[in-house]
Amino acid sequence: MAGRITRLSVTFKRSVLELGFRPGTPSYRAVFATVAALADAVDLPGIADDETTFAPGRAFVRRVVGHNAWILYRFDSVHVFVLTARGQPPVPAD
Repeated sequence: MAGRITRLSVTFKRSVLELGFRPGTPSYRAVFATVAALADAVDLPGIADDETTFAPGRAFVRRVVGHNAWILYRFDSVHVFVLTARGQPPVPAD
């Protein structure tokens, strides 16, 4: 199902800013283009997405194309929940 409703965590924007991505910059736009791609994806997780531990439980991870940034997310049939952004590759679960 495409067109999931995006839910950003209250700390997501702060995590993006902590990576040095400022509003209006190409890197900031790339982060939100990745979020939009997650929301529009027909199938999640994507073929290049990994799963990692993220308390409580696990989350999926998608790399921001062209940047040293990864977005952690969870999803269901209606929503994609964007949890945080990280500046280092996550350790895959399993």
